[in-house]
Amino acid sequence: MKVLLFTLPALFFCASVLSQTLTIEEAVDYALENSFELRQTELDVADADARISETLSTGLPKLNGNVRYQYFPDVPNFLIPAQFTDPAAPEGSFIALPAGTDQSLSAALELNALLFDGSFFVGLQAARVFKELTQKEGNETRQEVRWNVKRAFYSALLARDQMTELENNLENLEKLLNETKALHREGFAELLDVRRLELNYNSLKNQQNQIERTRNLTENILKFQMGWPMDEPIEIEGDLNQMAGEWMVRSIDLEYNYSDRPDYAVMEVTSELADLNIKEIRMGYLPKLHAFANHNQNLQRNKLFDSDEIGWLKTTSIGATLSIPIFDGLEKRYRGQRAQISKLKVEEGKNQLRQAIDMEVQNNYIEYQNAVSNLEEATERTDLSEEIYQTVLIKYREGLSTSFELIQAEQDMFDARINQLNALHRILETRAMVEKSMGR
Repeated sequence: MKVLLFTLPALFFCASVLSQTLTIEEAVDYALENSFELRQTELDVADADARISETLSTGLPKLNGNVRYQYFPDVPNFLIPAQFTDPAAPEGSFIALPAGTDQSLSAALELNALLFDGSFFVGLQAARVFKELTQKEGNETRQEVRWNVKRAFYSALLARDQMTELENNLENLEKLLNETKALHREGFAELLDVRRLELNYNSLKNQQNQIERTRNLTENILKFQMGWPMDEPIEIEGDLNQMAGEWMVRSIDLEYNYSDRPDYAVMEVTSELADLNIKEIRMGYLPKLHAFANHNQNLQRNKLFDSDEIGWLKTTSIGATLSIPIFDGLEKRYRGQRAQISKLKVEEGKNQLRQAIDMEVQNNYIEYQNAVSNLEEATERTDLSEEIYQTVLIKYREGLSTSFELIQAEQDMFDARINQLNALHRILETRAMVEKSMGR
């Protein structure tokens, strides 16, 4: 019932999301609920919880019971000197006497309890730290999911806006083509101008098919990163220009803490586990103390249910066992040496990761600065190309410019707008890379 109560809201959430247009925040939220990687992480955390319980159970008292029945077609015998029963018997002669009854029934209870074992307590602590490690790895996976979804979302927006730009360009070109055809019929334009515009129009139509396939490709990648059903359509909303404007600043605060990075937090917990491994080996030099209690009842009769024969024979014992390690062939010594080496390797890994984080932050910031400069240049080029196109268009309609010049100006304007969209996309991607590298 608990599983059902948990599942139903998730199903309603997925159904409502599938029927609406998604923002980038909603896409990330959906991915955090449905990502295949995060589902695996949740199972890993559940397994770590079970591991803690399993480790704890090894230190709890153990109670075992057993019942045993035996039937002897041939009852065992033992020998005694014959002179015990017959003084006149020859010396060295023996007689056989039965050693028991035809049937026996025994029941026993055995209790064992751990009183002291240093390795157990360290192992329990290590199991809890291992759960923390699993959770840290889950945080790392969660950040990767966010990053992958955002990156795929930006790419899908870019493909969508490129398609929109191309459709607008096709619409303008179609109007110009129709105008030129009308002018040609009236004798004010040459057939060559019509053919050039038709050629350019057909070229753009072919390019439209390519961008449409790219758009489908980016949407499929986004679906996969989100855990979205591949056979379900997806609609996204967002303005690259607005989103880039909100994120674009001249300088970024590059103050950061290594521990904010999920992968570095994983390394810190790994280092703690290495310390616990060393401690567990050292605990092996300490004595181990276990307590036990045993109660046994034994019934031996020729006829098992004959109450006239002897009854239950009881035996009870209580005690403790102290195990003192004396010499183990230097096994723990060499295990300790290897554990120390593993600890040093983890520390070297942390040092290397710190260097890698510093490099990532600096390099990503440089990439972001380049993206800002590229956007400024692309914006200027777009404004200039639009101005040139409008000038050439006016001159073309007045018969002062050729169709070749108009097509070239139109192509330059389209390329400039596409480059500007790419520059906006690059701003979002590089800024996200800077934030990700600082663990934000």
